[in-house]
Amino acid sequence: MKKFKTLNKATLQQGFDFLSEKEPAFKRILEEKNYDINPFSKKSGFEGLIELIIEQQLSVASAKAIFKRLKKLVVPFEPEAFLKVDIQSFKEAGLSKQKIDYCSGIAEKIKNKELDLNSLSQKEDSEVVEELIKIRGIGDWTAQCYLMACLKRLDAWPSSDLGLIVAIQRLRGMKERPDYLTIEKISEPWTPFRTVAALILWSTYDKE
Repeated sequence: MKKFKTLNKATLQQGFDFLSEKEPAFKRILEEKNYDINPFSKKSGFEGLIELIIEQQLSVASAKAIFKRLKKLVVPFEPEAFLKVDIQSFKEAGLSKQKIDYCSGIAEKIKNKELDLNSLSQKEDSEVVEELIKIRGIGDWTAQCYLMACLKRLDAWPSSDLGLIVAIQRLRGMKERPDYLTIEKISEPWTPFRTVAALILWSTYDKE
């Protein structure tokens, strides 16, 4: 059985030390925040993946409110129970028609044994992303966030995330928002702790 290094108290501290050396601005941010950086954490498997899909293109507050209503509808929060809920109830909970389709599709795949989310914990980061983006409704952002929040991997990097883009723009004093390639290049020296780098950057974006 493969064992991957995951985010915990010890590896978070290792990430802080590594990144403080690579990026002086990170050291300043960490000291300002007294090293109090919130982890991005969700349940692994179906529940965590559905929560991430709900969060696509929505504010944190809106997504939280919708997911809370969804948890009351789907009990237990498993594919079979999800598929028993009628579309109107999902709409009333605030889920768009498109996201209902995406989530139902994932529930069907799991039910039909076409998708095994549990097996992802044994796969390399790139393999997890490759497998997830084949699924309708899941792009690179959701796949990278699944790596980060659900599997607690240390080097996930959701480069299309608006919060990260704005935070990097401020960090580097850029006049315009950096594009995907620029963000990827900037993040290269932060490997193998880009998950921690993202948490530090988000901490500057969320509070402003």
